[in-house]
Amino acid sequence: MSTPAAPGLRDRRRRETALEICAAALDLFEEKGVAGTTVDEIAARAGVSPRTFFRLAGSKEDAVFIDDDRFVTAVTGAGRPGDDIAALAAGLRAVFARELENLDADSEARERYLRVRRLIGHEPSLLGAAIRREITASDLFVAEIAERIGRPEADVRAAAGLTALEMRTTLDEWARCHDRGEARSLVDLHRDVREMLARAASA
Repeated sequence: MSTPAAPGLRDRRRRETALEICAAALDLFEEKGVAGTTVDEIAARAGVSPRTFFRLAGSKEDAVFIDDDRFVTAVTGAGRPGDDIAALAAGLRAVFARELENLDADSEARERYLRVRRLIGHEPSLLGAAIRREITASDLFVAEIAERIGRPEADVRAAAGLTALEMRTTLDEWARCHDRGEARSLVDLHRDVREMLARAASA
């Protein structure tokens, strides 16, 4: 898998602005709830125009999911020609594990992601947005992987669905651990969740 090119100045500025929007949305959602927050309020706190907000975020719910792109980008290009479901699932797990390791090492992104997972736990509109985004991303990379490795889309969806379940369980348990005052490494928790689900599947 090739290493992506370093982002240019324009891309860096775009991401910096998106991060400011994300931070503003997180603060307001924690203060007022999603329903009690407007796009204009998020834009004002981030210091951008509503037009810029919609260009970079799309909706107030989508504004907090900026870090999801790291997983979608990483998954694109996974798998090799001839991979069966098991091999593809193993490849996707390796990609997710590497991105979780990167997230563990990035304290700002990790804290941002944790805040989002906590909000998802009690904000139905954010949960709905998270599910919608996952389905949309899956539709994109499943077709790309299936064509590239020469497997039916159903096989790729099976592998992607299994590894996505492992990821969702990992992230949800990670948020619960922190709420209990237990700081856990995402990488270690991901490994534990995979082992737990494997035992459940073989029972």
